[in-house]
Amino acid sequence: MPVITSAVLGAINNGLNLAYNTQLYAAVDPTKPFTFDANSTGASEVYPSLGMLKGVREWIGAREVQSLSQTQFSIANKTFEETIAIKREDIEDDKYGMYSVVAGQMGQDAGQLPPLLKARLLLSGQTGIGPDGKPYFGNHSTFDANGRATTVSNLAVVTGNGAVQGAPWYLFDTSKILKPLIYQRRRDFQLTTRFNLADPSVFDNNEFTWGIDGRCNAGYGLWQLAFMSTQPLNVTNLIAARTAMAAIRRPNGTPMGIVPDTIVCGSTLFPLAQSLYRDQLIGSDPTTPTTLVANQVIGMFKPIELLWLN
Repeated sequence: MPVITSAVLGAINNGLNLAYNTQLYAAVDPTKPFTFDANSTGASEVYPSLGMLKGVREWIGAREVQSLSQTQFSIANKTFEETIAIKREDIEDDKYGMYSVVAGQMGQDAGQLPPLLKARLLLSGQTGIGPDGKPYFGNHSTFDANGRATTVSNLAVVTGNGAVQGAPWYLFDTSKILKPLIYQRRRDFQLTTRFNLADPSVFDNNEFTWGIDGRCNAGYGLWQLAFMSTQPLNVTNLIAARTAMAAIRRPNGTPMGIVPDTIVCGSTLFPLAQSLYRDQLIGSDPTTPTTLVANQVIGMFKPIELLWLN
């Protein structure tokens, strides 16, 4: 039975930190292409809603000043944590080897929090309020070709029995400066250990503890760059969603130049999304899969599988 010394605890601490950091930095965030990453310096951050900027105009007369103060929205940071304890007997009996695996899992958990938060935003997008004060997916105010106010929807759902039917899929334009979603980082996740024999947790509970914590949050960006559907994932519905997004205009009537280039879905729809992206020939109808036709949307929408949509 090893004697618990500062050197033993230091070695355990170093091993846990290595396992944690290795998995933290190895975590892959599939949502990065459609996320605006922002560093935060306070409890919340304020963003200008760039969707209604009129764009560059010919300079005739005085400059036309557009007030961003009237079109701002904020995202408040939240604090997240995960904490684990090791019984003192496990260290005395040299039974702590598996705790490095647990520390690695905690690193992976921290690395996967950003896509988890963003998936929750997408799933609640029919009720979650966007920067314009309306549900992120739904009816929004926009303009027609003459600059007159009108309404457009970035939502197409199938309903039945009073509920939404079908697995959701999302189209995004990832080419703009501000993205469909925002991830705000206030304080990076770090591993903190309480491995001092004089710690109250050791004296009171006979256990050593370690935990991770960080401050961050995710929020909605430009609704104009996003479209949600629960309709069947096929060429017809993809083209209809693409056409609806391309028709969104600025206050002066000019198109915003939206070209969706990414489709995001869960595991069930992902193989079909891959086929629509890469296959030259696809089934003309799910009921007659042996009848193949030319794929009109080949290479148009890069598929991303987001597991947290499952």
